[in-house]
Amino acid sequence: MNCKSKFILFDYDGTIVNSEMAIITGIKYALELYNYEIPSDEVLKKNIGRALLPVFAELTGDPNPSIHNKLLETYRRWYFNAAEKEIIDDYLYPGAFKTIKALYEDGHILGIATNKSKAGLLERHNLSSFFTTIKTIQDCDPKPLPDMGLVSIREAGVLKSNTVMIGDTINDALMSKSCNIKFLGVSWGFNDTETLLSNGAFSVVSSYSELYQELKNIFNS
Repeated sequence: MNCKSKFILFDYDGTIVNSEMAIITGIKYALELYNYEIPSDEVLKKNIGRALLPVFAELTGDPNPSIHNKLLETYRRWYFNAAEKEIIDDYLYPGAFKTIKALYEDGHILGIATNKSKAGLLERHNLSSFFTTIKTIQDCDPKPLPDMGLVSIREAGVLKSNTVMIGDTINDALMSKSCNIKFLGVSWGFNDTETLLSNGAFSVVSSYSELYQELKNIFNS
């Protein structure tokens, strides 16, 4: 174990990439294909960041797990095809690429823990080379369970005390609490600042430049 290395674990949707409309469009596509009622965008937005199997179970009210799996596979197929054709509506938040690159060049170990699937995760935004470990819903139990965090920390070979989780939702906050690691919230995602602070964030930043400075303060203290 490297006792000196600093490990920064990022959430993806709502933290690195604004994929709100892409996720909403994909969920609607899957529900419509199987003739389920389409909820409002506001309802769908509240579910972003959660694992999609329980989301589909709740949205359909159907107790049959095979239906939830079919909806999930339809969503993933739509997302992958849209990304491949470059018609998907997602984009990096301002400053994300520059900051992630700077943190990597500073010598920090970077990871991702996301309830998203692997399909088209990082390649389209040219981020793959910066991350040592990437854990998705296909690798571990979903957040807020601690698995993604604990496996990532083990793979990075670092101390929990030298690890910071960056995220935008209560699931990121609760996973961090379960792993006993620091959680730094971001204000531009899918949960508000009060929610993040009340669930364990030691701070919530409002820009990537502020995030970079906050991490410098943490690791130099």
